Amino acid sequence: MYATLITPGSEAQGVKMSSSPFPKRNDLVVATVKSVEEHGVTVSLDEYDGLEAYIPRSHVASGRIKDIRDFVKEGDKVVGRVIRADKKLGQVDLSLRYVSETERREKLEEWKERNRVLSMLRLAAQRAGYQDADSVAREAYEKLQAYYKNPLDALEDVIYEGPEPLIKAGVDEKLAEELKAIVEGQLKPPIYVKDLVVKVVSYASDGVERVRRILSRGLEASSGADVDIYAAGAPRYVISIRSRDPKVVKRAASSIIKAMEREVGASDHLELVEERERRKRT
Repeated sequence: MYATLITPGSEAQGVKMSSSPFPKRNDLVVATVKSVEEHGVTVSLDEYDGLEAYIPRSHVASGRIKDIRDFVKEGDKVVGRVIRADKKLGQVDLSLRYVSETERREKLEEWKERNRVLSMLRLAAQRAGYQDADSVAREAYEKLQAYYKNPLDALEDVIYEGPEPLIKAGVDEKLAEELKAIVEGQLKPPIYVKDLVVKVVSYASDGVERVRRILSRGLEASSGADVDIYAAGAPRYVISIRSRDPKVVKRAASSIIKAMEREVGASDHLELVEERERRKRT
């Protein structure tokens, strides 16, 4: 069942914008329930300037539906999958059934982050003296989206790097300077995480102890970061490095690998298989 996602009035306020002129089939969209009838539900698409869409009764939930209002009510926020999109007629049909819980949660988080970034961009545009703050915010968001995978990443980078990441992405310098002050007051640094997947093998008679010692040397060289090492199916191990300062993570990753390499003997083998970076927002 995919019912209320946010209670009415609790959603983040921001600038309405659409990433494309019209949703496409199979897109996930965030919508607000406008009316509920026995045959189906009418919603407005939050990311498409209030464009209306329809959810047939059979796509509100899996299984038999006795009372459709047990699943949706006016004002609810829902995440739907586009099952029909006719741009010429301006008609869009959605399904709530075809959205997994993971997809629903991730899409909603993405939508919240977008609104948050747009709100900060709009405030910065107002403070910088732009007359059409909404348009400036939308244009800046699109530039950040084109340069970064996630525009919120760009704003978080400002905490440690100043306005340069924004200017590099094409944001006006005056706007970037105003954003710096806003970001420092509204955003908490995320936890930067770097996972090093390593392959450690020893052919020595005390091979198990040798592998343990190599990994321990890495753990000792954490350089101020939080570090965990766990097996990912021997001979692979994951070294997870965490800090709110990205420079600390980068320095620790380098120190850990170097410390492990120094411990490797003639009968040992160490290989860095993969590096993964992510952020945890708390």
